[in-house]
Amino acid sequence: MASKFFDRVVDDGDRLYKVRPEIKSLIQFKRFNLMTPTFPFRRGFDFIFCRNVMIYFDKPTQQTLINKYYGALSEGGYLMIGHSESLTGVQHRFKYMQPTIYRKSHS
Repeated sequence: MASKFFDRVVDDGDRLYKVRPEIKSLIQFKRFNLMTPTFPFRRGFDFIFCRNVMIYFDKPTQQTLINKYYGALSEGGYLMIGHSESLTGVQHRFKYMQPTIYRKSHS
């Protein structure tokens, strides 16, 4: 499935991927404050990459963020966190897929 959206880039044997041009035109990057009461987006996301961010917050703040991420994802959407992060100790409705990858369950 990855080949549908990404091209593999050879770089000293590392597993690097580049978003395919036809997909890249659909991606938008925006800055915003994670601590705002609600996220400033109208539509749900298919993917949220929040890698190595939550480790800097206490558990109550992580709980708030996880709830906001869940609400911001489309049904079946994925949350990807960093390898040094975990949802242990945080209540959530995500389905665990594999280390660092969670999916918004269908209701």
